[in-house]
Amino acid sequence: MINPSIGNQGSENRPHRFRWLASLISIMLVCVLLTGYWLLNSQSGLQWTFSVIHRLSSGAIHFVGVRGVLHDLRIENIHFAGDEFKLEVQNIRIIWNPGELFHKQIAIDQLTVETLRIHQLVPGKDTPRGTLPESLNLPLALSIHALTIDSMDLATAENKSVEPVITNLALALESDGHTHQLKFLNFYTPWVSVNASAEFNGNSPFDLSAQIDLSGVDSWGDAQMLITGNLERMTIQASTMQSTIAGDLQLQLHPFADNPVVQLDANIERLNPASFISAAPQASLSLSAHFAQNDSARLEGTMRVENHAAATYDAGGLPLSLFSTRIWLTSESLRLQEIDAQMNGNGSLRGNLIWRWDEQSGSADIRVERLNPYHIDSRLQAAQVSGQIELSGTAQTQSARIHLKDKSVNLAAVIARSGENVALEQLNLQRNQSQFTGRGEIALDHEQLFELSGKLANFNIADFVRTADSNLNAALYLSGQLSPRISGVLKYTIQNSRLAKSPVSGSGEIAFNGLNAFDGKAELKAGSNHLVMQGSMDEKGNALHLRLKAPDLAQLGFGLAGDLQISANLAGSFEAPGLDLKLASKHLYFPDNRSVSGVNVDAGLHNEAISLEASIEHYDAHEKVAIKKLMIGTQGKISNHILSVKAQINEDITFRLAAAGGVDPKKSLQSLRWTGQFTEFAALGEMPVHLLSPAAFSVSAQAISLDQARFSLSGGFANIDQLHWTPKDWKTQGDFSGIVLLPGSQQASNQSHLQLGGHWDFVSTQQLTGNLKIFRKQGDWYLPGEVPQPLGMEKLQLMVIAEDGKLISEFKLFSQSIGSATADLTMPIKQSGSGWSISRESALHGKVNVDINTFNWLNALLGGSMSTEGQIQAHVDIQGTLQQPDFSGTVSGSKLSVVLLDQGINLQQGTMTARFHQEDLEIDRLHFITPHEVPPDKRLFGDFESDGMRGSLTITGNIGLAGNESRMDFIIDQLPLAHKAEYWVVASGSGEVRFQNSRLNVKGNLWADAGLLLQPPEGRPELAEDIVFVNTPEQTRQNLSLLLNMNLNLGERFHIRVAGLEGRLAGQLQVQSDEKNKLKLNGTIVAQDTSFKAYGQNLSVKRGIVSFQGPLDDPELNILALRENLAVEAGVEIMGSVRYPRVKLISTPDVPDTEKLSWIVLGRKPDASGLDTSVLLAAAGSILGGQSGEGITEKISAALGIDEISFRQAGIGSSLTGQIGVVGKRLSSRAYLSYERGLTAATMGITKLTYNLTPKLTIVTQTGEDSAADLFYTIQFD
Repeated sequence: MINPSIGNQGSENRPHRFRWLASLISIMLVCVLLTGYWLLNSQSGLQWTFSVIHRLSSGAIHFVGVRGVLHDLRIENIHFAGDEFKLEVQNIRIIWNPGELFHKQIAIDQLTVETLRIHQLVPGKDTPRGTLPESLNLPLALSIHALTIDSMDLATAENKSVEPVITNLALALESDGHTHQLKFLNFYTPWVSVNASAEFNGNSPFDLSAQIDLSGVDSWGDAQMLITGNLERMTIQASTMQSTIAGDLQLQLHPFADNPVVQLDANIERLNPASFISAAPQASLSLSAHFAQNDSARLEGTMRVENHAAATYDAGGLPLSLFSTRIWLTSESLRLQEIDAQMNGNGSLRGNLIWRWDEQSGSADIRVERLNPYHIDSRLQAAQVSGQIELSGTAQTQSARIHLKDKSVNLAAVIARSGENVALEQLNLQRNQSQFTGRGEIALDHEQLFELSGKLANFNIADFVRTADSNLNAALYLSGQLSPRISGVLKYTIQNSRLAKSPVSGSGEIAFNGLNAFDGKAELKAGSNHLVMQGSMDEKGNALHLRLKAPDLAQLGFGLAGDLQISANLAGSFEAPGLDLKLASKHLYFPDNRSVSGVNVDAGLHNEAISLEASIEHYDAHEKVAIKKLMIGTQGKISNHILSVKAQINEDITFRLAAAGGVDPKKSLQSLRWTGQFTEFAALGEMPVHLLSPAAFSVSAQAISLDQARFSLSGGFANIDQLHWTPKDWKTQGDFSGIVLLPGSQQASNQSHLQLGGHWDFVSTQQLTGNLKIFRKQGDWYLPGEVPQPLGMEKLQLMVIAEDGKLISEFKLFSQSIGSATADLTMPIKQSGSGWSISRESALHGKVNVDINTFNWLNALLGGSMSTEGQIQAHVDIQGTLQQPDFSGTVSGSKLSVVLLDQGINLQQGTMTARFHQEDLEIDRLHFITPHEVPPDKRLFGDFESDGMRGSLTITGNIGLAGNESRMDFIIDQLPLAHKAEYWVVASGSGEVRFQNSRLNVKGNLWADAGLLLQPPEGRPELAEDIVFVNTPEQTRQNLSLLLNMNLNLGERFHIRVAGLEGRLAGQLQVQSDEKNKLKLNGTIVAQDTSFKAYGQNLSVKRGIVSFQGPLDDPELNILALRENLAVEAGVEIMGSVRYPRVKLISTPDVPDTEKLSWIVLGRKPDASGLDTSVLLAAAGSILGGQSGEGITEKISAALGIDEISFRQAGIGSSLTGQIGVVGKRLSSRAYLSYERGLTAATMGITKLTYNLTPKLTIVTQTGEDSAADLFYTIQFD
């Protein structure tokens, strides 16, 4: 029987045990939770956790500065040290939601890294080709809302210096574990800015799509890359988006195949190597490459390069015109077959090349055919060189054999490398009698021993280079070692030689050890020029003497001329050197059209005392005086001296500089540093500059520094707070205020000058960052004129910001007189050897907005004879490149007017609509209306109505904004072209105007609807011919070529009233000009219904034809004018040309010339007593004089039996006044009898008898109006 107490006791003990176990588990869970909470939600717990990770990684990962909690974690530094690289991450912050882990997702809101630095410990190795993975899915979903890395730096095993390669990286990523989306990835490099997005499937075959945009590449412009396909087979398409370079690429890949490239097609147009490398030659290359795998899975294809701007090297070009080849590429070898390089001048290089990857060996066989050195570089002599170039080698041995020749040239060279030795086994260059032979050897081991020898025999430099003839016979020997520093011996001898027409001789032997120690003697004589250098220089002491006497440098050739004398003595040691230097030259001429004169230098260095006096009288560059006077002086010690500089630059700038400081003589030559201060800095000119207080300054080969310099500048001041430069970086900071813009142009006015203020702050490292701001501080800008006109300047501001490899500029202008203008422009900048620059291929992005509310301000600039008015609004977008900008936008104008007072042109009510297109301003319509004015004599024009009528001018076309062609078409409809007291014309027609490269081409057709030419007003004041203006500005010569081709039709209503001629003109003319701006006319003008009034009589023009057949100033004449309705109808007939007219009197019936003249002038026969003679002679001289051959006056003189009939002005002191007639008769070789009488006054006249006693002594007696006797002695001055 079971005891119930026992069963009850067991049932009672069991719950106690479970409660104890449950309590223990609960306690453990609480401890775990508390421990987890401590580890993850307290700073001390996180620090302990990361210290455990450090210990578990055996110290490979080290954390510094862990702060925060798990969901907001900050770490100052993470260091990782591996076998191949080290990684350092600085200032990390992670903000994320750990609770999302329970939903199988990692959600990171923000992950920021200040610097990620990678140190590569060993050179990169080729990694084995991978295989296609089975899956790229993630175990958890991943969301990164924002990841940023300020800078990613890289230090390679070859280059220990750390350089940033990526800056401002930002990305966002979303993934559900299967589909991965890169929302964006943006970063900057020193070469390009990258913006990318992609989508990727984690399941095989791993479909993907991506877009990558590249910008800021000056050479290529913006580019875009599209990637489609999957990891088994993908396609990459790329294209450039720059106007100067057009390129596209299509690439098909099998990424995990042995030969991953399946097909490649690339085309590039207008590629210029100089855009990538500043020292490269200019070219315009078209490149095409097409490759595809063949049946054997080997890549084969062709490549072709054409140069559309082939030029010689000395012209800055590339002498290659065409290169083509067939290419086979496999994992075993690279083969270039059918290489064909076409050079300038029909020369070519053809051959084959092969390189075997596994054996690291290759060979090339190149045939040279008809290669002309002159077409490679025009400084070389012409030849037709053909021959062979053979190259072969492995990783250890290489050889090259060159054999080129033509009828007179022979070049043979053999170069071989075996192990650590490279030998020039043979070098033989020969042409005609000129010969150069040489050999050499260099070891590539630690010391790098070398030996070179060469010999010149009857060597004429002019056989190879276009220069003066020579005949050189010389021997050269050089031996030594390159490491640990260069040292060796140089020997040379020159004898029985000639340079140009001067004998040349010399010899020398110099032993050198580094660049600071040598010992020996060198001498060279060339004509009357003599150079001697003798002595030694080393660490122990110096005793070096240099003498150059060159009275005639032109004897050397090479484009040099003038004289030069140098005397230098170097003594002492490096610690205490001694130097005496004297240099002098009266004139020095250089090949590039530069010259210097009056050069004198006297310098000395003894113990620590230093002295220098140098001066230059003139320095001319390209026929312009750049420096008129330059003086440099230094006195003191090396460690403490004073430097002064004075210069006169051109005519308007005087420059002065003074500084005090010195260098530490105990420093090595490489570490020398001048430290001191500027005590004076002044430049006097249009923008005067003065240093207000001494400024600390230091300069060395490694750095330049200027601190806290304050200047007065053009009425204001400028502060340089900091200026520091090193070969790798520089920075500058400062400000300015009250700078008067171009004060010299307004210094005479009492107006308030425009004053500018601003500041700048720039830092240049791997990137250029900083800003410049210039703004109007006060004052106004005044347009020049008798009464300066203010522009009402309210705001003028320019802001320039440099960041992220770009230059961003913003301009604002607000003026009461002009209106407003705003502009912004962004362009990339690049760093080159000379600093930061903007490439001509730089991509532009900008906008311009202009609102001009009046053009009244232009009138002060145009002068009083022209006035303008109107309103213009323009909105422009700027794209393209600096070399080829692309403009788009609109321009509109209203209320436009142009008035030319001198020409009587009055264009009113103008409107304009235009638009920008690429490099052009397309004028859709520019239209003006001009009201007609009443003509001077309305009776002449009959049915032509001008009252209330309006003419018009319409212009369409384009204006080139970047040097490209401008073309405009114009239509005028009854437009008053001129309306003033002298002439009145209303014309219609059309034409075309083209302009490019200073070449203006105008053609069209114009006809006169009505016109009237009037007699210009007489008695206008004019300057005498002997008045000359001095100190007038030289007029700039306009290099404008005008090509004119206009057809002019005078129509039926063109009248004339000029100089007694009244009537109507008709005809057509073609006006043309050639490239020399010489005008030519072709056509005929006919006078119709025309009369000519002379001596109070009206002559009827029966025939009036002026024919132009080329020269403007010498048309053919065919004119007949008669006095009608008399018994004898007499007149004048003019034939010939304007330069050589033939004038004769005609009459019906025919009568003697004197009678014809009487009928024309008096309307009757001449008086038989001869009383009309003076009147007829005056008329004959006035109407008929000036023609070539025997004229009417000569015929009348012959008929009367006298020697002279002339008309002239009465002389000073004569009793006669005004016009006088002279009749003279020579009585003998010494006696001459003449009669003079005034033509306008009733006087008795004067009778003169002139008798030559001797060639210089003459007696003159006269009677009549005034009686006298005079004796003249003649003195002639040649």
